[in-house]
Amino acid sequence: MNEELDTLLCLRYPKIFADCRRTQCKDGWFDLIDVLCERLQFWTDHNQAPQVFASQVKEKHGELSFHGHGGNREQDGMIVMAEEMSTRLCELCGKPGKTLISGETYLTRCREHAPPLVTS
Repeated sequence: MNEELDTLLCLRYPKIFADCRRTQCKDGWFDLIDVLCERLQFWTDHNQAPQVFASQVKEKHGELSFHGHGGNREQDGMIVMAEEMSTRLCELCGKPGKTLISGETYLTRCREHAPPLVTS
């Protein structure tokens, strides 16, 4: 993710990104991660849920991988839902997309950003 968007996540959610490590995914998932973090923090602040701390946020096999600790069942469910939603959003632009396989590489892309000659 570009440095500006990455910094914005750290500023908006300083408790979740306490160590402010850079996210290792493309810009297209910024809104998805932003909404996830907003909901996680809301749940902590308004429902006496444990604080979630992100230890790593990255792309793995064409989908979001949000690693952290803390949280409860509801918050874990939010993370799973966001990870699943990432397989339907282009990792480059955030438009509807799907996971494609290009050689041994998994990509989640919209039609506009899909590389040529991929199989799904």
